[in-house]
Amino acid sequence: MASISSLGAGTSLNLQDTYDKLYTAEQTKLNIFDTQTKTYQAQFSAFGQLKNALSSLETATAALTKSGALLSTSVSSTNTAFSATTTSDALLGDYTVNVKQVAKAQMLTTGSIASNTAQQGNTTGGTRTVTITQPGTKTPLTVTLSDSDTSLNGIAKAINAANGNVSASVVKANDGDYRLMVSSKTTGTQSDMTITVTGDDKLQALIGYDSTSKTGALTVQTPSQNAQMTVNGVDIERQINSISDAIPGVTFNLKAKSTADETLSVTRSTDASKKVITDWVKAYNALQSTIATVTKYVKVDPGTAQDGSNGALVGDSTVRGIQADVRSMLTNVQSGSYAIMAQLGITQDPVLAPDGSSQLKVDDTKLTQALTDNPQGVINYFAGDGKTTGFATQLDTKLNNMLSTSSINSGVIKNAQDGINSTLKTIGDRRQAMSDSIDATMARYKTQFTSLASLVSSMTNMGNYLAQQFNKS
Repeated sequence: MASISSLGAGTSLNLQDTYDKLYTAEQTKLNIFDTQTKTYQAQFSAFGQLKNALSSLETATAALTKSGALLSTSVSSTNTAFSATTTSDALLGDYTVNVKQVAKAQMLTTGSIASNTAQQGNTTGGTRTVTITQPGTKTPLTVTLSDSDTSLNGIAKAINAANGNVSASVVKANDGDYRLMVSSKTTGTQSDMTITVTGDDKLQALIGYDSTSKTGALTVQTPSQNAQMTVNGVDIERQINSISDAIPGVTFNLKAKSTADETLSVTRSTDASKKVITDWVKAYNALQSTIATVTKYVKVDPGTAQDGSNGALVGDSTVRGIQADVRSMLTNVQSGSYAIMAQLGITQDPVLAPDGSSQLKVDDTKLTQALTDNPQGVINYFAGDGKTTGFATQLDTKLNNMLSTSSINSGVIKNAQDGINSTLKTIGDRRQAMSDSIDATMARYKTQFTSLASLVSSMTNMGNYLAQQFNKS
């Protein structure tokens, strides 16, 4: 508001107070725009909540379209020499497993060296190159050393800084007894190391080693070996202890040599499959609770105004349409062993939730039985052909359409929020126009009041002058 603190000063008129009251009255014209803005902003936010709930349901629904999620397997046996994990591709049954040996990485070490900081190579003022090759590593590791880098500490530091498939360390056995140890980071005979030094014969004589001929200055502290095991009497050998290609869908992690044959039992994991389904039910119920919240209606006594307790989208046709579309999917009949969801133990709870929403409930016994007796039938119900049939496949398509943000074919949520944004812009433009009109009106009042104050002041001064003249007569 423009400052008019001197308006009417020196007169008997209280023009400032009148001006302030007029300004306050004019400002009330903006209240309707502010109220509308808050209402539409609340609606926009509510559609955001609805979008999040729909997105969570879509994620849970998409999981149901993947047959692997409903054909989960697990290891029911307890094993000592190895552990195992499975995927849905694993064949159910028992396997006899015996770990003959676990894979190990080669470790090489120098002999005793008196100092870990003294230069061990020739002092030439030049450089030398250490090359470490491994049959299973495509590119050899090359390390360039200056004269000052040829101490045990310097060699180890340079090898580690090269970040290859080997590591190095210096071990102090006793005072004046240091050893350089070079280890392969990977197991198996294909990781055996051959170390050569070019440009420094003295250093070559200290750390050179040929794993093929097993000759050189270094000693094999730990020999490499491949992992070896038998599965149902079939010999299996690999470079590493994690073996995932011996049995389809099974990954072995070898831990120690077996003391006797062990049994690996692969069984159907109904718990994992059940979780995918119950997670979907939770997401569906969460959507219903969100809809109940944003469309909540609080009844009031006749003649009593609402107090703002209603949901931001009470009575909104878009929300009701979304709810009806999703609910209608529950009654779709699918072809196969299971035609309706109730056959899997998923039904409508007759008792409303505390928020007033209608929710689904799960009969755990019935669902477990279906997954145990006919897991493929459960898959067929949810996934169908993965294109047009199957409850989850059909619902996922519908949810993706609802959530689409494509400029060509946007979904109902985006359309609703775009509409609200457009309305907010219109309200903002109208509010600005009204604010400009109020400013113009108040500027006109100020001009009129200023002229009036000037006139009154002039007449007052004239009256005072005349009174003085009469008093002199």
